[in-house]
Amino acid sequence: MLEQKIKVASESLARSMNRRTFLRRTGSVVVTGITAAVMGPLLTKNTTNVEAGTLIPSQPSCAPPGPYCNTGSGALSGCHGGHCYQHLVSGQVRFCHVFYIYPAGCWTTAAGGGFWTCCDCTCDGGASCGCAQFSQTPVTQPE
Repeated sequence: MLEQKIKVASESLARSMNRRTFLRRTGSVVVTGITAAVMGPLLTKNTTNVEAGTLIPSQPSCAPPGPYCNTGSGALSGCHGGHCYQHLVSGQVRFCHVFYIYPAGCWTTAAGGGFWTCCDCTCDGGASCGCAQFSQTPVTQPE
């Protein structure tokens, strides 16, 4: 009696369900679960013993055409990563962009166990500044 009810219910479910969608979703759940299980221990590594200055050098190894892009709160505050964004000039914030004197406008310099991606920037009104981003691997453009 119970077997008959299970048989009828499973046949009804099989007719109402798209098998391809079911397999795609099941596969996605399995891959996500395995990835989470593998990456979990890697993401929760204890990094509290690492001092702040040991991973990223305190000063970029770049030679910008002016100061580093600054919006008033320190060097590189006018940058989005290695991208030029804004620079404070004579009390006014100017918008900046990469100065394409080089084919890409940026270059990579090895320093301190990693790489600085450096960009020369030109700003509205003719001002110049520079941006930099540190990475463990060389990149051709700032992220």
